[in-house]
Amino acid sequence: MNQEDPILCDPEDWACIQRVLIGDFDAFEELVLNYEAMVYSQAKKAFRNESEAEDFTQDVFLKAFEGLSTFKGKSKFSTWLFSIARNEIIRRYRKEHPEVDTSIEGLSSGQTGEGFSSQESELLEKETSEKIRSLVDRLPELYRKPISLHYFENMSYKDISENLNLKMNTLKSYIFRGKEILRDWLKKEDEHGKK
Repeated sequence: MNQEDPILCDPEDWACIQRVLIGDFDAFEELVLNYEAMVYSQAKKAFRNESEAEDFTQDVFLKAFEGLSTFKGKSKFSTWLFSIARNEIIRRYRKEHPEVDTSIEGLSSGQTGEGFSSQESELLEKETSEKIRSLVDRLPELYRKPISLHYFENMSYKDISENLNLKMNTLKSYIFRGKEILRDWLKKEDEHGKK
């Protein structure tokens, strides 16, 4: 990206970030106060445990602080922060549940990774994630609800089966079938894009 790209970050947030980057670390407190509730509510959904959610929130802000110089203002600060939180939730979830198959973000594997800068990869990941969300929204409700709850709300199969009053095997087959449809749609989109 070239230098003329517009700054999409909120001007107050951007000013805060610039102050932090020149050594005024107290300015970071303003960002924490503005976005702590947003990160905490995501953590609460993911962990359902207040102390773990609080620890997680602190970890996310620490990661944001450490990586602040990589934020170029090409999105809102909240979007960037949310992606850090989401990636951290996924990382922890995979660590605690290694038996769980690859997350839905992996459906379009091969689109990010080698050959891209971290910023381009981040942008591609965001676009891929948004594309997948919009495709999930198009699924029949039968498949959409279980997939949304599992991948976007980080609910366990057990919780989803109770929540939707489905037998475990039925739930697994719905998620499997939904993922098959998504893979098929993504494949068609890729083929269409290459023509």
